[in-house]
Amino acid sequence: PLLFTSIPATMTFIQDLLKPGGGIALIPFIRGTIATLLVLVILMGIADIARIHMVVLASLSIGLLMSISWFEKAWNDVQSSRGESSSSSAAVNTAGKEPEKTD
Repeated sequence: PLLFTSIPATMTFIQDLLKPGGGIALIPFIRGTIATLLVLVILMGIADIARIHMVVLASLSIGLLMSISWFEKAWNDVQSSRGESSSSSAAVNTAGKEPEKTD
């Protein structure tokens, strides 16, 4: 019985992920996974296990972490600009003016 009570919560989370833009919720999980990979790669490099491969994997992991941070910053910038533009467009629409056609 306890297992079946958590299924609706899991299903709503999966449905939220499948919506457009829903994958952004996975960024903390992805960041944690790549950070764990980076720690393991560094430890294996220190242990002298395929050192050149660990250097390459570490640099790729660092690049992935940087790109995720860049993507998250860009996403937040777009979301904040959409919030500002929707409030300004609402003010224009309440004034009774029609928006200009762009095509």
